[in-house]
Amino acid sequence: MDENQLEMILNTIQKQLPDDQLLSAAHLISTMRYPKGPNKGKIYSPYLQKKAYESITQSLYKHQPTYKSLQESNTKLKADFKKLHRQNQTLIRKTQSLGVQNRHLRNQKSSHISQIRSLVRCSHQISDATFQKKIKSIFEVNKRSYTSNTVWLATKPPQNWISISTLRTWHQNVSELHVNAQICQVANASVFGIMVDESTRGETKNFVMCYQFWDQKNQTPAVVITRLQDIQKCNAETVCDTVIENIKQDGLDLTKCALWTTDNTAYMSGDKGSAITLFNKKTGLKSLRIGCGLHIIQIVLNHFELAAFGKLSNGTGFSKKSHPYNLLYLAWNLHDGYNASDKDKPLNVNSQIIKNLYDGLLGFHYNQYQLPLRSRWDYELQTAKQYLNRHAAHIEFTNWFIEKLENRKTTPKTYLENWRLFKTWLVDPKLNIQVKCLLITLPPGRRAHEMPDKVFEWHEFLKNLTNNFDMFFSDQLTEAADSLSSKEFEILFNDLEYGIIEALKHFEKWLLQWLHLPLAVCLLGGNNAQPFASSFYHVILQKPWISLPSDLELRFAQDLEGDINNGITNDFGLRELLLHNNDFLEEFKRFCSCDDPKLYKFLNLYDFVKNHIYFIVIFQQQVEGLFNKLDLKTHPNMSPAVKQSKLRLSSDKITKENLNDGFKDIRKQITKSRRTPLQEVQFGPNIASTLLKQILD
Repeated sequence: MDENQLEMILNTIQKQLPDDQLLSAAHLISTMRYPKGPNKGKIYSPYLQKKAYESITQSLYKHQPTYKSLQESNTKLKADFKKLHRQNQTLIRKTQSLGVQNRHLRNQKSSHISQIRSLVRCSHQISDATFQKKIKSIFEVNKRSYTSNTVWLATKPPQNWISISTLRTWHQNVSELHVNAQICQVANASVFGIMVDESTRGETKNFVMCYQFWDQKNQTPAVVITRLQDIQKCNAETVCDTVIENIKQDGLDLTKCALWTTDNTAYMSGDKGSAITLFNKKTGLKSLRIGCGLHIIQIVLNHFELAAFGKLSNGTGFSKKSHPYNLLYLAWNLHDGYNASDKDKPLNVNSQIIKNLYDGLLGFHYNQYQLPLRSRWDYELQTAKQYLNRHAAHIEFTNWFIEKLENRKTTPKTYLENWRLFKTWLVDPKLNIQVKCLLITLPPGRRAHEMPDKVFEWHEFLKNLTNNFDMFFSDQLTEAADSLSSKEFEILFNDLEYGIIEALKHFEKWLLQWLHLPLAVCLLGGNNAQPFASSFYHVILQKPWISLPSDLELRFAQDLEGDINNGITNDFGLRELLLHNNDFLEEFKRFCSCDDPKLYKFLNLYDFVKNHIYFIVIFQQQVEGLFNKLDLKTHPNMSPAVKQSKLRLSSDKITKENLNDGFKDIRKQITKSRRTPLQEVQFGPNIASTLLKQILD
């Protein structure tokens, strides 16, 4: 902006203001300036001006209570207090009464148990009718009634006790019955997706496979785990072949497999040799891979940290290099990391003792530190927030505690050195500024139909941050200017800029697919469904604009034209459905121009969105959580079939519909499989050589 334009703007403002406001305006301009730092004397930035205005607005017009209103409020609180006091006394009396009843019932229960045991011992000497009558006489004290199941369980003498093999068979049968019912729902769906992941436990490579689909019966998106397998190798070829074999064994149509949701490891996400690429090559399909959204955000923010603050020599553990992660790990280790190993605790100190010392010295209370993990960005972010909130208390406590440790001759050398290192890093201005810069967060995103809009919002945020990162980190840079040398400030400034550029580059690599076909079709289930439908109608169906397009419609149209020019035509089959179904086409056209575009009013379009969009899972923590359940619900001595059945049963609600009929069918199949003729059982050197070749290749 040149001087003439600036002068014109100032003259216009001066003319618009009344005479009695000119003096206030001049005072405002002379007062609202930076008091120190590199911008000393300059007018505050628009960002700080907006913050000051919001603070004044919130405090200036706050309602002030009067004496009369306070009196009325006090009277009401007293009345509420009396009412609550009476209710409390009533509850105390009821509690005392229930305590007496509880003791009475416990004594009665002990008497019942001894009577029942006595009757069971004598049951072979009396008839079943007499046994049942005496048992019922115990349960029907004071003429109380019980359910038929309770009476049957209590009065039927057991003929066979439940064995381990019976329980194992029951788990397998029920899980098989449940999964078969779910697979029938998958078969009825228009399309389905899969979710796969692998986690190693010792020598076992646990491979989990789930189906994701729209459940027509319950009208909800559903995910069902069908397989837990020990695969020989964890590579693209093995995963691809395992998935194809499982889909065929489940009797599903391979052509309906529209997408995979996976993590972003190389053998899953590569452009040429990934598992999804081999799957499409072997089946002739165009299935889509969706990377786990949380994993992608972790990749983006980790690249920001590495570019801005440097790489760690040890990528997974702690080192004494001056780095934000090492500082946060040391803070956790010295305060809450005493139970991380079986080694003896130094001076018998534990986490609770450290908390008590903080409380006794400073009266400072804090909750448990989050363990920072390089593989979980949100864990490191939480630790950084905790550290910054406790920074002043850490400095004061560390100075006192190190002096006490130095006065003890039995203090372990390593433990003392760690506290000294922590003290050094606590007062390192550059390191603490870097920790503050870690607290960069993106706006939250959720489901597939919201992702295109969210990704566009995140992308614009990061692009704006790249061009104005100095304003975003203004507080940290102002602090750095006061505490760092000019050379250190220049390094920090350049590293922050490089870190933001790297974060933007990896964001565009992993997430911009949501702005292009076919994932852009997910917009039909979101808030911008009508603008996207109008753009799709114009570009993909090559129809004239129904009305004058808005800026948003023009942006969508430009993105769609770019996809067509790049040879991207996959749109989840929407174009073919519209061209071959005139009713759907007319309904789609009405949706593009109506004043009230509620999706559920357009049945064909709503059905398409449910079956192709709403079921898509964008975060994979549901699959990752299965491995936690695997550790909790199973043990190494269990057979693979029992582990699979336990995992299935713990991952979904099991209904009791048609259990008996289902059990009969499953038991017939098990009996049939056990009658395999001996000559059909293959073994020998040739069979062993084939197995060895599969393992080694």
